[in-house]
Amino acid sequence: MIKNQLSAWLRIMRLQFYPMTFIAYSLGAAVAVGKGLSFSLYLYLLGYAYLFLLELCTILANELHDLPTDRINRNASPFNGGSRVLVEEKLSPKVVKTTLVLLLCLLVTSGLLLVLLCPASLRTSAIVLLIAGIPLGLGYTMPPLKFSYRGVGELVVALTHSPYVIVCGFVFQSGSWADPSPWILSVPLFFAVLAAITLAGVPDHQADKRAFKNTFSVLFGEQTACLLALTFATLAVAAGTFLWHFQMLGRSGGLLVLITTPHWMIFLIATFLLIKSGKYDRRIDGIMQIALSYIIWFGVIPLVAFLRS
Repeated sequence: MIKNQLSAWLRIMRLQFYPMTFIAYSLGAAVAVGKGLSFSLYLYLLGYAYLFLLELCTILANELHDLPTDRINRNASPFNGGSRVLVEEKLSPKVVKTTLVLLLCLLVTSGLLLVLLCPASLRTSAIVLLIAGIPLGLGYTMPPLKFSYRGVGELVVALTHSPYVIVCGFVFQSGSWADPSPWILSVPLFFAVLAAITLAGVPDHQADKRAFKNTFSVLFGEQTACLLALTFATLAVAAGTFLWHFQMLGRSGGLLVLITTPHWMIFLIATFLLIKSGKYDRRIDGIMQIALSYIIWFGVIPLVAFLRS
């Protein structure tokens, strides 16, 4: 019984999506250190604790509020359609709601602790970032915002998983939010995330349409969503090339372009084959693996470069 409960909680947490947040957050901190700012380990850990709790609360809220579409989704996978824990009644909505409330209390506590322990000059920026993350995260599916039901869910996900977390990592290490460096470095990652989340809506199309969830796939159709995903993936590698050309990625720029360009071509071929088949109402796990792994390069390679600088 305990083993089954533990397994259910691990499934509903969807831990496979957390590493990219950690990498992007660490990149922001590494950029701050690269600019000569001193590194604070306790602020770094407190900041990530807040982001981890925020992501976990967002995922649990999504599970609760996406239950109508998840119940009728025939194409759910580890990459789309929810964890299925509530659909399969492995956990009850009441238990998940109670847990969500407790986690929100921990979220607020971790945020307050970070604000109290950070330098006075940093507090205003930290408070703004911490508060902004709550509607951006929870508002993805929770009313009254319900971004994913109003046609902007993909944009919000890309925003929170790239510039938002990178700027958090930078500001929590006493960087200025007005410094353009973390914002510019987040551009390739923003488009890579946007490509993957747009593509993830394609197998969910039928269920989301019946549940009135306005993803890009529902708004524009599956084929157009695939073409949008390709466009965003192309913009990601183009932005990476631009940053390399202007030497904003240090020694990592050439390596980033060298790796992401063939990966982009694989993404391109796989997505065009999906479009050519015209069979969208199915799982696309292989293409999603390509799309999600594509994201990693735009975080890992710059992070390693800044850590070595």
